[in-house]
Amino acid sequence: MQNISPDILEKIREGMHRSEGTIIFDYYSESLLDPAISGGIIFQIVSGGHLFCLERTDELLLRYYYSSPGTGTRLATIDLKESLQCSKASIGFTWSPTEIRLHFSPLPYNTQFLSAIGLPSDKQFRVGKDGSIHQLGDAGVEVMGVSVYQDGKSVLSPTAIEAWRETKKAVEVLFSGTSSHGFIYEVVITNMSLSLLVTGFEAYTKVRFGELEDEGITPNSLTLIDSFYSKYERESGIAAILETEATQSGRTLLKLLISRGAINFQNYKDCKKAYGKAYGIRFGEIGIPSEDLDKLQKMIRYRHRIIHVSAMSAMLNQPEVPPEEPLFANRVFAESALRVFNMFIDSLHTATLSLRRED
Repeated sequence: MQNISPDILEKIREGMHRSEGTIIFDYYSESLLDPAISGGIIFQIVSGGHLFCLERTDELLLRYYYSSPGTGTRLATIDLKESLQCSKASIGFTWSPTEIRLHFSPLPYNTQFLSAIGLPSDKQFRVGKDGSIHQLGDAGVEVMGVSVYQDGKSVLSPTAIEAWRETKKAVEVLFSGTSSHGFIYEVVITNMSLSLLVTGFEAYTKVRFGELEDEGITPNSLTLIDSFYSKYERESGIAAILETEATQSGRTLLKLLISRGAINFQNYKDCKKAYGKAYGIRFGEIGIPSEDLDKLQKMIRYRHRIIHVSAMSAMLNQPEVPPEEPLFANRVFAESALRVFNMFIDSLHTATLSLRRED
């Protein structure tokens, strides 16, 4: 990459700022297949939230790492010891939310084609908010909840799906506990689990909302302003004011709207409207039965009662009884809540991965 001019490199970076694509190039090196020469990085570029890294190891393995907030890190490997001898080769790699591939063909022979499909990588890579690259974990090493701060500012934090999985794990840990307090313990565990699940819902939807822009999906930010600001504010030119502030602070308009709390992601209707307006994702069309979406909304309301009335509320829907039948905080309800929230997050995440950049 040292031989690529800055303007061409920036065009490549911009072109790779998308959730799927293909790169093919010819590579020349006298030491390409020489085991006596140490390996190194052939190609590495950060594009938004995407990281692409191609390296040749000391063991003559050609490794291609691809990482994004939505997919995590995957790795495709080709053993170059199986290649015909050459000093020049055609190298190609592809990426998408579902698969990555690596291709290698010696030149000028054109008689051999080596290929590999990527798998989840033990070694995870993440791109920091400042464009820095961070390695997390490795074979036999598991890490959770990694955060990096520099000068008091967050540089790296868990991705949306990582944060959700950690929330799910925390709830499962709560379920594993025991106590001699009987039913009241079950009430407390259920209510704390529901509080965690709603907080996890808010964290996932808020973080993922911004990650999509980092992955190259352009949001309709002006429509968000029309939807979340009053008529008076819109007629007073709030859009132009916010765009100027975003430019001066070095942020996108979407990131500014998120940071200002314009959207309450713990409010189901606001969250639903935001995803629909910005990205065209409709919660009613992501594969969740309508009755489960209704349960989700009720559970979010129950959390409000738990937090603001009592953490020991045994009847979750007391204000609605009658005409509703009483709904008690117990293990059956807690497990049902985990199932519904997890199904929603998984389905929404899948829907976000199906979005594509429009050029």
